[in-house]
Amino acid sequence: MNKSIIFALCSMLFLGACAGSMEKRLDDARADFKAGVFEKQKVGDKNLDPLLSGNALFQQNKFGDADKEFESINRRMEKAQSSGITGEIGRAIAGNLSADYKPYFMDDLFVSYYQIWSAIADGRTADARVIINQSYAKQQRLSAEYASLIRKKEKDSNGLGKQLRAENASWESFKDIMNPALTYLAGIYFLNFASGPSDFETARTYLSRADGMAPGNKFIKQDLAAASARRTPVNTAWIFIESGFSPKLIERRIDWPMVTAGGVSAVSIAVSEPIMLDGGQAVDGAELVANIDAMFMTEYKEYAVNDALRAAASAATKLAMQGTANHYGGTLGGIAAVAAGMAMTSAEIRTWATLPKKIYVLRIDKDAKCKSNDCLITLKSGGTVVTEFKIERHGNHLVYIRLPNEEIKPKIIKLKG
Repeated sequence: MNKSIIFALCSMLFLGACAGSMEKRLDDARADFKAGVFEKQKVGDKNLDPLLSGNALFQQNKFGDADKEFESINRRMEKAQSSGITGEIGRAIAGNLSADYKPYFMDDLFVSYYQIWSAIADGRTADARVIINQSYAKQQRLSAEYASLIRKKEKDSNGLGKQLRAENASWESFKDIMNPALTYLAGIYFLNFASGPSDFETARTYLSRADGMAPGNKFIKQDLAAASARRTPVNTAWIFIESGFSPKLIERRIDWPMVTAGGVSAVSIAVSEPIMLDGGQAVDGAELVANIDAMFMTEYKEYAVNDALRAAASAATKLAMQGTANHYGGTLGGIAAVAAGMAMTSAEIRTWATLPKKIYVLRIDKDAKCKSNDCLITLKSGGTVVTEFKIERHGNHLVYIRLPNEEIKPKIIKLKG
């Protein structure tokens, strides 16, 4: 076999192993997260690390530190999501992993989701209100980005902007981009901390949106009825259960070295492919609030178009570079250009790897369930006990649980009473 081809093939194998290192780091982050090892939640990316680290700190009840991590990316999220023409050209030439992680819009909303949880858990109820307001501003920005996508599904040709402003709009079409869990959590917040009619109306607005996004969820309907009646529920527990992991991306690449009359060249194309992960364990009696797999795929499909176009442009650019190298540098120059082209070719496989697959909620009337002041809550999946914990019978509580975790530690937050 021609030595040039052997060299190029060896380069391909070596560089393929390098490309897999990011996938392994993200796999390790998931495995550590599941095992409760939260100290290693970094992969060496200035945009992705605060998301991974912030989630890890939140799981450890280090709410203030988690908020700082999230705020560090929150301040520059909009800029980080938009690479601009120069950034896209750079990605096309040097490969997707050459630039910092470009966060998904769902990442932006999950930052708000965890910041709201952290603020409520810390007793910073005023901060929680500010974060909720900021999250709605994010949703409006997101709606502008996705207006063309949603417009295809809506009969109203005026698009998403009008739907967002409409009092009685159907919100079901937004469930896969707006994060219904965040919207429901915002409604529960205003329902519990309402200080007057306007707060109950705000609660009703958020819960109406959540009901539209999750129309089959009976618990949201109960809270919507309470908000409409301007009545805060009593002795109630809302248990949010995050389950499984959101999709991962793997790289699919083609590296085809060849020797032609013009010298050594190779076609190198790399694109990402989503893989749905097992899990998403449901708790008996709980109702689905958010399907993060669906949210991810809605957004990924838009990125995938750009990814494929970028890969084609990258291949064309590198073939031209190889032709120039062969012409002026001979065989060795061509081989160097082939190796460089392969090294620069990569698909975007980075994601916020520790986000859940699905979010469920269980709403418990403690007066009906509990016999004593220390109320034992037993969560089962398919009849098998998942976890048990005690909660005070009197007052309202928010509870956060993450599955799978080898050691489940519910976060129990007192709201009212």
